[in-house]
Formats: sequence, C-alpha cells, structure tokens
Amino acid sequence: MALVRPLLLISSLWLGLLLACAPSSAQPIEGLEVTSDELFEDKREARIIARGNVEIRYFGEILLADRVIYDRKLNRLWAEGNLKLQEADGKVTRASSMSLDEGLRDAFIRYARREKVLVDR
Repeated sequence: MALVRPLLLISSLWLGLLLACAPSSAQPIEGLEVTSDELFEDKREARIIARGNVEIRYFGEILLADRVIYDRKLNRLWAEGNLKLQEADGKVTRASSMSLDEGLRDAFIRYARREKVLVDR
C-alpha cells in the first residue's frame, strides 16, 4: 500500500508532463478554423500569408479569399482576391480586398504560431 501512492503520484506527474508537451496543433483556437493551400512567412516583407483557397471560420462568420495577409510592420490583417464574407446572420459581402478586425487578426496570429510560423509583433 505504501508503494501504491508514490506510483500514482509519479503516474499523474508523467501524464501531466505528456499533456503539457503535446504539440500545440492539438490545441484548438476558440472560434477559429483556417484552411488554405499554403501558409508561409515572407521575411523580406515581414508578412505571414495564407494563400490558395483560404477559408476562415470565425465565430459563425465564413471568409473565403485567395489570400489572407498579416503585416507585422503595420500590425494589420487583410484579405484579397475573390473575397466573400458570409456573416453569422447570413448577409454576404463580396469584394476584391477587405481589412479584417483586431479580434480575427489576433486569432490568425495564434493560428500561425500554432502552425509553427514565426510571428514577432
């Protein structure tokens, strides 16, 4: 019996360590789903770019675009190319480009970090 408690404690610590070290991609970002053909860093322009069939679902809104770009220098996120935004209430907006709000910008930055793209702000 005296040996059981230390083994349980060690097992619990081991499990906690495994969970803490799990890859960050296993941790969802609340309210955000992103798919794109590629996600990369443009170091020369200091930008993070999701390109090709970009779809972002964010708290009931759906954004479709050719590209979504985060500019580190400007701390700004925008989408461009064949843009369609469907709001939670069903309203649809089409445009060639659109600035995106700070909440989505911050969620996109967390997504890029989770996907192991270096984002310094």
